[in-house]
Amino acid sequence: MEVVVTTDRRPKPEVVEDAKALAERLNAPFVKRRHRTINSIRREFGRAVLVVGNDHNLTLHTLKGQKLFFHPGLFKIRLLSYLSGGREAMVEAMGIGEGDSVLDCNLGLAQDALLSAFVTKRPVVGVEIDPVIYEIVKRGLKSYRPEGKLKQAEFAFSLVKPVLSDNLAFLKTQPDNSFDVVYFSPMFVKPKWKCDVMMPFREVAPKGFVTPELLREAERVARRRVVIKVNKGVRELFPFLADYEPQPSSTRVEYLVKELHK
Repeated sequence: MEVVVTTDRRPKPEVVEDAKALAERLNAPFVKRRHRTINSIRREFGRAVLVVGNDHNLTLHTLKGQKLFFHPGLFKIRLLSYLSGGREAMVEAMGIGEGDSVLDCNLGLAQDALLSAFVTKRPVVGVEIDPVIYEIVKRGLKSYRPEGKLKQAEFAFSLVKPVLSDNLAFLKTQPDNSFDVVYFSPMFVKPKWKCDVMMPFREVAPKGFVTPELLREAERVARRRVVIKVNKGVRELFPFLADYEPQPSSTRVEYLVKELHK
């Protein structure tokens, strides 16, 4: 996505240097904040505005005026449900346990990757194609300090390993059978509901779906399973998903699973 990089209003000198370096990496303009508002910068450039805070964390102000930043909100809800014995459909679909290896091909805000890391107690590689989302999540994973009940999952934040890449290109570099599970969570085709927490992400996230070539590579790289998270009814729209079995679900989300016999 195209962005403009700026800082908080009273940035530390090192934050200004950080923002300038980030702008260069993103091939984006750097704008001195001074007394300017986010709206005035957005109007001038016609782009989303990426703000480097004095803590070096990032907040994206989208063109629609929404804010996107790293937070473990959905992960926390799912984790607490999982720890209390509730059904966690993604974990069941993946069939993962301690010691398993997972490749998450659509990292996004790392909510799924964090839960995978908590369950497996192993590094989870997360591939993200958008450099802005990648920067937001990479910094957030390093700096976030869990509190309360989330404290027991603190180790998971350091186990998620973001990689900036197209997922097909990344898969092509991996040896055969190099991960137990390869997981996809593309942006939903024809979503049937709105989730306020995810609206800022939905606005800016890449919209690409899986392809037959992508799945062939995933099936080569995975030892046990390839899993795709979709909304119900999507499987019927894509004939190449016919050999992926939907898992029972009481929600509008379902997981399509291909068990590999190697």
